[in-house]
Amino acid sequence: LLRRATIKLIAVRRGTELLRRVEADFEPHMGDRLIVAGPAAEIDDLARSEGLIVGLQNVGHPIRLADDERASDVRLVGLTIAPTHPALGRALRDIPFLNNLPARVLGIGRARHLPGPDLGSVRLRAADHLLVAARESAVLELNENPNLIAEDTSHVRRFRRRLAPIAIGTLAAVVVLAALGVLPVAPLAIVGVAVVLITRCIDPEEAWSAIDGSVLVLIFAMLAIGSGLQAIGTVDMIVAWVAPWLRTLSPLMLIAVLYLLTSVLTETVTNNAVAVIMTPVAIGIAGATGTDPRQLIVAVMFAASASFATPIGYQTNTMVYAAADYRFADFLKFGIPMNLTVGAATCVAIHLLIA
Repeated sequence: LLRRATIKLIAVRRGTELLRRVEADFEPHMGDRLIVAGPAAEIDDLARSEGLIVGLQNVGHPIRLADDERASDVRLVGLTIAPTHPALGRALRDIPFLNNLPARVLGIGRARHLPGPDLGSVRLRAADHLLVAARESAVLELNENPNLIAEDTSHVRRFRRRLAPIAIGTLAAVVVLAALGVLPVAPLAIVGVAVVLITRCIDPEEAWSAIDGSVLVLIFAMLAIGSGLQAIGTVDMIVAWVAPWLRTLSPLMLIAVLYLLTSVLTETVTNNAVAVIMTPVAIGIAGATGTDPRQLIVAVMFAASASFATPIGYQTNTMVYAAADYRFADFLKFGIPMNLTVGAATCVAIHLLIA
């Protein structure tokens, strides 16, 4: 647990000794007190792990955070210490609500400073941020405390790592069954989503919040553009325009030119729309030049999917672009070399293997 990339082990208190330099091969002993830093979701996950006791709590109102029924009413609450708090300057273990409410302080954050030496000894300052696990009965009282400023912790998603095998197995089943042709991928995906929701791998609220409406509008708009271009005769116009230029090319060069054209269009329109447009174009060019249409159709298939240079070339690119806050230039920097490398390998393979 402590070797996760997002968790930093800062120090270890073993008896009266404080170990500030912790080696990579460190093995904790029973009774060790570990000082760690990490995101709120990871601290919460550590608190719900067996074998670890995280944070400070009222002994008279103990809270169990493990994933069971007794922990179902425990919520995460973000609190900021107000300048009027009577416990300013006192140790965190002495904060009043710990002695009165079923709540546990999981961690503390302070701007540009690491408080310490351990959680219980931290001297409270105004604007300190506390991550608190509290029962429903205590949440309202904490929110109404004039000396505590409640924060929004709805963005903190509680990890369910014990359910990860179900989610991974469902994804693998969808991919394998779709590849074997048992059912189309769309109904299999719907069934997979239902399994993940029913088994509580994620909550419905989390699923809805993960849907980016602007991404869906972009995808459907690009599909509509592709269908419109095909309906108004753009395909026939493209074939009539490029056919004379392509008659003199060798089969390999013809595949490469069609691949390049499809790839450029994909980066500006999106793959499904380009596949709709370019497949009849490829068939028309093959008939006009006397080339095997299978080679050109396969080239279109790969070029329409191998789009890495813009965030709108493929739906997955768009989703990652929105979720990870990438810049447009990030896709150009890494995507163009990938497009060229994959394109060259694909064209040569098509020319050699499809005849």
